[in-house]
Amino acid sequence: MKNTLLFLALTFSVTSFQSCNEAKKTTETNTTGSVETIDEKALFINKYNAYVGVWNTASPRVEKSYSFFTRILNPDTGTPFKQQDTYFIPTIPETSVIGTLEKFISEEPKINELDGIGPQLVKAYNNLQTPLEQLSDYYKNKSYLEDDFKKSKELYPIVNKAFEQFLNANQHLGAEIQKIDLRLSEEELRAYKEEGLELLYSRGMLLKSIKKHCAPLYSVTYDSYEAIDIASYDQNLADVIEHYTAFKALTKDKDRLKKEMNISRPAPFVIFYSNLDTYIRESRNLKDLILDPKDYAQMKSTVSSMGINFANSSHAKVLKAAESVINTSNSLN
Repeated sequence: MKNTLLFLALTFSVTSFQSCNEAKKTTETNTTGSVETIDEKALFINKYNAYVGVWNTASPRVEKSYSFFTRILNPDTGTPFKQQDTYFIPTIPETSVIGTLEKFISEEPKINELDGIGPQLVKAYNNLQTPLEQLSDYYKNKSYLEDDFKKSKELYPIVNKAFEQFLNANQHLGAEIQKIDLRLSEEELRAYKEEGLELLYSRGMLLKSIKKHCAPLYSVTYDSYEAIDIASYDQNLADVIEHYTAFKALTKDKDRLKKEMNISRPAPFVIFYSNLDTYIRESRNLKDLILDPKDYAQMKSTVSSMGINFANSSHAKVLKAAESVINTSNSLN
């Protein structure tokens, strides 16, 4: 199953170039007076953001729990692979994004690519909650000592089926979000350029360059970095730095900053710049790791025994840094 977290770094809650967080209202006047209408673009963005919210929040939580579930329990028996003093199968922290999506699914406008996936996600997520919690409590309370894992055998197929249904629908969700994200980003960039919004256009190009730089990292694993084209990787990182420099220079124009982003002080950019610096540093660290056979061999040994989080440098760290950049960029809207 593809790791959701890696793709998470490259999805974000797209807003229209009007930076709307709610459906924007416009007023039209006719012979009978004023008529209030809703901006269709804003309605689309609000609904789309409901799907992105599931991808950004619920999906990684489900995958994290699933990773523990599959590492601990044998699918052939529904019992642990090996005897341990304690077993940990995490539940999925409560989130409002599923309820938000459920509300939006039937609302207009239709998003044909996503509206068929939405009900599957909601149903599977809801079906997963209770049996997963029961299974988690069962192992947390060591109830298996009393029934020789009988309840685990009963709960395993129920929980596994709900996991698989959610994650299968989630894969389709990710693929469609990626397509829509690209289309909306391109529309947004064209709108900025046509309206002469150089600062917003520069930021859009910066985010686009980060996506392009990260693209080869979608499918790699910690032991297949040799597949990365280093020359292309370097050039794409140089493009990121070029757009970063251009954006930073444009933010010095206080009038433009106020007009385009309604920001009158530099403080909001401190975290954004810090995250960009981290992204560039982690990107360089990954390249250095790939080019040093000794360090790379040590990294692979560490990850195979302890997990990717214990690596000093990795593609996961680059993607996590990209996620932080995009999240802080969204917060500037």
